[in-house]
Amino acid sequence: MRVSHYVCIRIINFSFLLVVHYLCASASASADSPENIYHKTVKAWQSRQQQRDWNVWMNFKDELLSLFHDVDVTKSLLSNARSKLEIVGAMEEGILVIEKATVEMGEGIDVDRDVVLSHLYTGYGKMLSELNSQECHNLALDPHTLLIGAETVSRGDEPKRFLCIENAENALRNAVTLDATNTQAEELLEQITGKDTATSVHERKPKEFVAELFDSFADSFDEKLNSLEYKVPKLVGNTVQQLNKKFKAVLDAGCGTGLAGRFVRPFATDLMVGVDASQKMLTIAGKCTMNSGCGMMMINNEEDEKNSVSSSQPLYESLIQMDLEDMTVTNTLPNDSNVSNGNNKKIDAFDLVIAADVLVYFGSLANILQIFANVSLEGGHLIFSCERATEEEAPLGWRLLSSGRFAHTKRHVLNAASMAGYHLVSYEHIVPRMERGEEVKGHLFTFELRRIAPEL
Repeated sequence: MRVSHYVCIRIINFSFLLVVHYLCASASASADSPENIYHKTVKAWQSRQQQRDWNVWMNFKDELLSLFHDVDVTKSLLSNARSKLEIVGAMEEGILVIEKATVEMGEGIDVDRDVVLSHLYTGYGKMLSELNSQECHNLALDPHTLLIGAETVSRGDEPKRFLCIENAENALRNAVTLDATNTQAEELLEQITGKDTATSVHERKPKEFVAELFDSFADSFDEKLNSLEYKVPKLVGNTVQQLNKKFKAVLDAGCGTGLAGRFVRPFATDLMVGVDASQKMLTIAGKCTMNSGCGMMMINNEEDEKNSVSSSQPLYESLIQMDLEDMTVTNTLPNDSNVSNGNNKKIDAFDLVIAADVLVYFGSLANILQIFANVSLEGGHLIFSCERATEEEAPLGWRLLSSGRFAHTKRHVLNAASMAGYHLVSYEHIVPRMERGEEVKGHLFTFELRRIAPEL
């Protein structure tokens, strides 16, 4: 027997309360439960998958949103009212199914898919924005949640809405990126951010959010990356080695806990500076020496022995808490007059800048690449990785992913680098890490700064 919530909330005679509990519990387990809606939708979609008919997911979104808003009406009366988190979880599962199918079906434009996925992200963002502090806290503790930064939340923490609001913003930005005609996502995004969608949808996350997020999981950062088969630090190190030269001053931009710095340090003769927005990350990097810490076992390097480098020497000469877009030569290079090269000449710019898996937190790269050029010597090198998008996927040159990171096209990177005075030295496709069992698509760039045209 199916009993509507309308009937349930109007049976107010206390003598019938037990009956109401029983009937509404049965309704919760009926065909309109979040789990059953999800399975029903998957089954219907699979039967139409050959035709790539995505429309069943629009009904899925509408049904879940209806259930979600019914919860507040019934929960004051019913102790077994349907959990909002159960509904949010079903929405997350639907998003995962479509994202996975997108990978399996290959790259390319599919407007119908993107429109549907945009609406699912809109529904997800709306749900997250309406969760209270305790509900957000409980969702973050769910090991299966898609919340970015959920790993930063512990059971004993004070409940906060911060994480859900930030993820709601991310979901809505993703929705607008997927479907520029999604006015509902635009309106919700403007309500959350207080900004015009046209200017905010592709913006980088606020500096404070980035710093707080990375502070929160600094202690487990290396362990989590190792579990994802994280390869970028070694790939960057190998690329530096292929340049077959030493560098007087190296800037590790977005150094984190020092994972990439470990591989690059053998090629730095005088100075290596790490800059990161997270003080907790820098604290960990500050404990690294030439043969310990930074997520690596001891590295025995013959060149280090030849140069009599002490194994207890810190990996970095200087570590600075700062947002990368605030960097200048003045605030990144130590002002100690003792910092000089072998000819006692003061170092006044970097001849190598690395950014390992850092630019995924920027949309347009034009500004940050110009900043890298501003702190670099003429002829200096720049090596960095990004996640990779096709021109079809990212007509702007970059695209916000469901992970909260940005993917960039090769053309956008080359254009932004060229504007800053960089010339391409090498390029390769890479797999930065695994994510949900799938290979992440990335690319690795090496540039040389040549702002001054050679004399003819």
